Amino acid sequence: MRVIIADDAPVLREVYGAALRGLGVEVVAEAGTPGELLAHVRKFHPDAVLLDINFADHQGGEENSAGLDAAVALRAQFPSLGIVVFSVRMTLAYLERITSIGEGRGIGYIGKDRIRKLQDVVDALQRTAAGGVYIDPALAGQMLTRRRVRDPISQLTDRQRDTLELAAQGHTNQAIAKRMGIAVPTVEANLTAVFRRLGIPTSDDAHKRVLAVLAWLRSARSLPPHAT
Repeated sequence: MRVIIADDAPVLREVYGAALRGLGVEVVAEAGTPGELLAHVRKFHPDAVLLDINFADHQGGEENSAGLDAAVALRAQFPSLGIVVFSVRMTLAYLERITSIGEGRGIGYIGKDRIRKLQDVVDALQRTAAGGVYIDPALAGQMLTRRRVRDPISQLTDRQRDTLELAAQGHTNQAIAKRMGIAVPTVEANLTAVFRRLGIPTSDDAHKRVLAVLAWLRSARSLPPHAT
């Protein structure tokens, strides 16, 4: 898999690059600015990019979402490119913006602390390169444990909630079954019950299923614009 790393801190780019190469990932280029990233993607045609959400964070500048703007530009120009956005401070508000980019396909959002579990980063890059969605497990758990009065999620069984959380992270039915130690038909039954309870149409497409979950959460106001 060919990857470009985009972060304004040279030291961090070096650390991430060395770590990914150690797991067999081909890091074809590194970028320190959004413009440099776009130029490198045009030149090297990577499978995916690992993109810092805030390019000014390490330069003493004001916080910004230049990384998100770059992700939007990348998706418009390279529809099949996997894009994994990472940040120190993960928020539900950022999640909503990220998963709306390019109708939410081939996109991921992870925390920088995942460098300690680098296989998670590789999984995110591979999944988005294949057109899937990857949500940091910690944030997915936070997203699904938020409670509101008459929240339909509170009506789900523990097993159904566990299944929904893994589906929201972009796992296939087979992967969910393996993680939960249950049969695939049981996973399918759990998801059917979940989507029926939440009023979301079922789909054989795992990625559409994730987008349906996120769309429902936003419509139910579980992801307010300034949530943190």
